[in-house]
Amino acid sequence: MPTQRFTDKMLKGLKPAASGQVDYWDELLPGFGVRVGTTGRKSFFVGTRINGKYRRITLKPAYDQLGLADARSMAKALMADAQSGIAPELRKKREVKGTFGAVAAAFMADYAHGHRTRDAMQRRINGDLAEWRDRQITDIKRADVKEIIRVKARKAPISANRLLSLISKIFNWALKEEYIEASPATLIDRPGKETERERSLSADEIRVAWSAFDRIGYPWAPLYKLLLITGQRRGEVTGMKWTEIGDDGWKLPGERAKRGKGHLVPLSSLAREILDGVPQIGELVFRAYRDTPLRNWSQADLRLRKLCGPMEEWHVHDLRRTFAKHLRSLGVDRLVVSKLLNHAEGGVTRVYDRYLADPEKAAAMERWANRLREIISGEEVASNVVALKAI
Repeated sequence: MPTQRFTDKMLKGLKPAASGQVDYWDELLPGFGVRVGTTGRKSFFVGTRINGKYRRITLKPAYDQLGLADARSMAKALMADAQSGIAPELRKKREVKGTFGAVAAAFMADYAHGHRTRDAMQRRINGDLAEWRDRQITDIKRADVKEIIRVKARKAPISANRLLSLISKIFNWALKEEYIEASPATLIDRPGKETERERSLSADEIRVAWSAFDRIGYPWAPLYKLLLITGQRRGEVTGMKWTEIGDDGWKLPGERAKRGKGHLVPLSSLAREILDGVPQIGELVFRAYRDTPLRNWSQADLRLRKLCGPMEEWHVHDLRRTFAKHLRSLGVDRLVVSKLLNHAEGGVTRVYDRYLADPEKAAAMERWANRLREIISGEEVASNVVALKAI
């Protein structure tokens, strides 16, 4: 096993082996060598012990793509790992787990498991953040975050806000899990100026929308109707299960509710009528193929807007705002509306039993159902619900 001081000129001049393979060792870095075959093909390698077992590790890329200086640097790193008992396979595994894609996947399985916006998060990771997938998360710098947000903001500033929020969540989680030592997403300003939406549907617009719901068909028709009737969030209604529906109402579980706060949603007579017309095929009330939650909301919204004709544009969340505004116009107390919307509460109202039947909530829901019937039919509907006195 010849030992020589490696130089580029010396290595280039090595002759093919007469038979088999010949190993040459570097004088400057013991354990680092080059192997020459009968065809003259050369390859750098390291011979070292890992946890007491001798290993010969061939360096990649190939000799003709790897300079001597880079090969020596790689060899030193492998030897340092070997002294710590770290084999190349383990190093590669650690590096793969440290990629942004791997960390993002762990984040989705941990933090975002069951999160109401999980699907939207995953779409942004797969789309907007795809170029980071194979990068080490420690290599992503503040400038990288600012650039990806800047590019997104050119066409969609509000979507850029949402993307920045997701990036911050991922890096904060990675910081907590000790993948990184600092987040590159801190103190970056949101590029889009947001104003609170005030759009809600008038009685005439509700009548037009309800007609459009009927024409869009199952499962979207009853889903849109329940959104308007119950005032609950899109993800919460979309994930509704038959087992959650009882005589006292719909028990929305905490794992699918915002802030993890589930509550009992009273189901009015109109809500029951809608649910009675939904086929019980699987676990979900509103199911896609193979009993999975509905996801192609953009296509359904587009169809619905066309069916609504020249009506001013509105979004799904506006149905929730419509629900609240009309309840208030009916004289329902603000606190009751807040409970129905499952808003965050303070003081003594924070500790009430969220799954306990609430007569005021149920009465408000029935009043809204009667008002909806009036709107849809264009006729006055008699109601035996006593008006709630505002406090």
